[in-house]
Amino acid sequence: MPVYANLPGTSVEITDQGLRISRAPSGPKVVLLGLTTSTDNAAEAYVPYSVSSDSLTTAYRKFKNADGTPSELCKALMEANIGGAKNIELMNILPSASGAFVSNDDRYGYLEKAYENLFNHDPDIIVPVEARIDMAVSNDGDGFSRNYAYQLANFCYRATQNNNTCIGVVGVEGPVANASGTPTIAEIESWVSDLQNFTNIPQYDGNTDATEDGIPENYAFVATTDGHMPSNFAGGDVEDTKGNKVDIGAYISVIAGAVRANNDAGNALYPTLGYYNSDGAATYAGLVAALQAKSAPTNKVLDGLTMQNQLSYSQADRLCGSRFVAVFEKPKGVVAASAMTGAYNINQYFRSDFVRLTTVRIMHDAINVVRAACDPFIGEPNNAPQRNAMNSAIESALVTMRDEGALRRYDFTIYSTPTDQVLGRATVELTLVPSFELQQITVYVSLAAE
Repeated sequence: MPVYANLPGTSVEITDQGLRISRAPSGPKVVLLGLTTSTDNAAEAYVPYSVSSDSLTTAYRKFKNADGTPSELCKALMEANIGGAKNIELMNILPSASGAFVSNDDRYGYLEKAYENLFNHDPDIIVPVEARIDMAVSNDGDGFSRNYAYQLANFCYRATQNNNTCIGVVGVEGPVANASGTPTIAEIESWVSDLQNFTNIPQYDGNTDATEDGIPENYAFVATTDGHMPSNFAGGDVEDTKGNKVDIGAYISVIAGAVRANNDAGNALYPTLGYYNSDGAATYAGLVAALQAKSAPTNKVLDGLTMQNQLSYSQADRLCGSRFVAVFEKPKGVVAASAMTGAYNINQYFRSDFVRLTTVRIMHDAINVVRAACDPFIGEPNNAPQRNAMNSAIESALVTMRDEGALRRYDFTIYSTPTDQVLGRATVELTLVPSFELQQITVYVSLAAE
């Protein structure tokens, strides 16, 4: 308003906060890969779109389908955010916004292109939205079987080996096909039984030892040099330094959640109900992102979810026994029953070292801090004083992890032979004792007369 209301002239008003920038998102980066027919520039195919807490509503609007309905990415965005993720990226994997039906085989190819683009992008947690482990995908042109969960696990393994540590989260098909339907008790039991027995995913059977040799013969989630899923455990042709098959199932968590998501997308899709049926994968990824590596999602509440129909403790136990992260309801809310990975687990004597998510995440944190500690020495002389300085840097980083409670003990050695020195190489051998999560408490009760 002019100071002199009756005099002609120019009034000046200076506004503040024009230079305010959005606060940088914190926590592990959750990358959601899915489909939308949006024509907004932000939803350009295969280009990650960063979502900060200040632009959640904007991102939701930008990634709606062309007809204005919430896309699968919109739903996953709401679930991951309510689950606890604050650093989220969305990637549309639909090459053209045609709105045409997309078959599972098409989606597999779209995801392959997305993973190729993400290889040098440093994702921490990846969720291929609505690409589930038990979805049928045809063989490729060379006759190799294909599976969404193997595709994800293989990407996470390769990315961790070459660039950045990351894990994946994938769901399973629900007990009913109806997007808002309610399964019966019988349908829930049939769903649990099929998953427990790996009926539709024999390649994931890492619990059965047919020949009593400690090897899960049918299990195919092992690394191969060409990246194709082998037909069985023996088909894995990548081994670690101890001669063991590299189990890439350790890089994924498979969520068995017959759940409903209650959020803005649910209100838009089903105004009367206010929810839609979900697999729970994006919510679980959000929960993992909100936790420190030493804290497991086990027994933690998954916000924004309710059950389609309740699972019994027995059913949840059976799912966990087959290495699915079962989701069921306790008085405090819907919880993740047990945070295992997809790594094979025949019994306590024959199993991978990486059957628990906390173990994997602590190991990844240790890898990252050692990489960071060693980085300043790249390009410097490869001599004893420099290696001693590197030793001190690694020691300092690992002490911090131990003091924070992630590690119980560690040991490492740095060596460089004369040949290594000529070639400019040094080796760090690291042994970790992580802080294993508490899973069961036994209470002995007795009565006394007085």
